Amino acid sequence: MKHFYALTVLAILLPALSFAQSFGYGNSELPGEYHSGGCVGVNDMDNDGNDDIILLDGSNNLKIIYQTADGFEEVVYGQVSGAGQWGMTIGDCNNDGHNDVFCGGAYDGVHLIKIDAPGVFEQVELPNGSMFMQACNMADIDNDGWLDIFACHDDGTSRMWRNDQIGQLVNNAALIDLESYDHPNYLDTDHSGNYGTVWTDFDDDGDLDLFLAKCRQFVSDPQDPRRINQLWINDGNNNYTEAAAERGLVFFEQSWTGDFADIDNDGDLDCLVTNHSTTLKMMQNDGYGYFTDVTEASGLDFEGFFLQAKLEDLDNDGYVDLLFFWGSSWVLPQQWGWFI
Repeated sequence: MKHFYALTVLAILLPALSFAQSFGYGNSELPGEYHSGGCVGVNDMDNDGNDDIILLDGSNNLKIIYQTADGFEEVVYGQVSGAGQWGMTIGDCNNDGHNDVFCGGAYDGVHLIKIDAPGVFEQVELPNGSMFMQACNMADIDNDGWLDIFACHDDGTSRMWRNDQIGQLVNNAALIDLESYDHPNYLDTDHSGNYGTVWTDFDDDGDLDLFLAKCRQFVSDPQDPRRINQLWINDGNNNYTEAAAERGLVFFEQSWTGDFADIDNDGDLDCLVTNHSTTLKMMQNDGYGYFTDVTEASGLDFEGFFLQAKLEDLDNDGYVDLLFFWGSSWVLPQQWGWFI
């Protein structure tokens, strides 16, 4: 079993610690000062081989900081909404080689900024966009070669927009029937409490599946479906069945986000889930898409106000690392470098 080490922000600053790769404060390299409300991304927006920085300055003013051979250059795309944005995702919706930006907040609509070249763009308001959006992402849900959009709704059933294969996104809840799960004691559920979403092929069968982290504030009943995580499994023909309990990803807690990565280098995707009501959950894949709780053995059995987490090989050494947002700060844990 792999051990994981999580350090506090104070510990990270101690010079005595040694990391496989060091990080330095690099704000001086940026062309300006920025104040995001939480929506930040890193992506090669113009397909030139260099990662760029995408952020919503002040929570609603879209700016892209393009990386060039001479440094970083800022391009302002303007205010996407009069309200602060809660979620943002990035992807090439029309397959033109330039990534686009999708975002939304609390009942201010959902906004797609279609970018044709740096500074050349059109903002589109998607239909059926009045919602309290949390996490969102782009994925080829129907496996037709075009990115669709998925958005978590805090106050109701999550929503999807299907790509019409010419780059237009149209409202189409029929992509997945997110209300087709069995909770006979809660027939009046409003299907709310959708916070985190991940599309991934966790069962390695060649199609995308959907994990939803569920957290409904002020709901204390652990059996209430508004706070029970969901795992929608694709049968390869775009038919989805909910099976989180069967696969081991229901904790009856308040979960916010999830991420998948191969933490033990055995060739399958494991799962990390952040929770408000209990510890982080590190779930190990058995190779067949069923998960076992290895949180304590991994050294992650501690509580905190975890908002987001990312599993990534940050130092390119062949081992997955963990970066998470704890309270009000990003925490960079030490490399996970050995097994027991």
